[in-house]
Amino acid sequence: MSQPRTHLDPKSSTGSKSSLVTTIVTASKTSELSPIEAAIMDCCNTLHEARDRHDLRTIREVSEHLEQLLNRYDETDGENHPNPAWARANQRALALSAMGQIDQAIRLELTALKYADTPRRKEISYGNLADRCLRLGEPDRALEYFLDAINANPDSVPVLITGAHALHEAGYLDQADTIFRTLLDNEQLMTPSSELGAYLDCDIRTRNLSEVLPALSALYDKWALMNARIPRQSGGAS
Repeated sequence: MSQPRTHLDPKSSTGSKSSLVTTIVTASKTSELSPIEAAIMDCCNTLHEARDRHDLRTIREVSEHLEQLLNRYDETDGENHPNPAWARANQRALALSAMGQIDQAIRLELTALKYADTPRRKEISYGNLADRCLRLGEPDRALEYFLDAINANPDSVPVLITGAHALHEAGYLDQADTIFRTLLDNEQLMTPSSELGAYLDCDIRTRNLSEVLPALSALYDKWALMNARIPRQSGGAS
């Protein structure tokens, strides 16, 4: 696949490998997930959180449940997925990544990529590869996969955020900030149920990055202001 090339102006980065251990897992629409896929995504997010807290009991219990879900997914050919060769490898790689087995997750995602037959599947696999290389402390390699992912879908929020992190870790702070400035100008992406909202609410890695990127800091300020304007529903728990 041909890759778009941009001129980069490297500057010093304050990032560190140890700050990029875990991530979050999102879906552009919940309707695109089967029941088992949705359960796998929830388990992966719980597992990432537990690994951040060094919660060994939760890690063990969720990992066991995740393995059961993956076995059911395999037995049903990805719940009758139209492309089970891609889906089964992709979902298992997602789980391996959440378990901290990032090298194995990369190898399996590369297998999935061989079967990625649509722009959406290519976007997902390339984006996952970029995120995992970044978490291994390989931002230059992450940038290569980011360019492939953004070529598959220039509007993917998870890919853009992963790319911004990779640019930052590689020392390209202005280019990383430009990505968040673009998101800042698009209020349609800033809804409570959006992927961008999930990153702003839940991803500690992105929140930490706001300390060094002005556009991302402004994005958080705007997000907080927009949330303050949302009326609270009556009858809810206090």
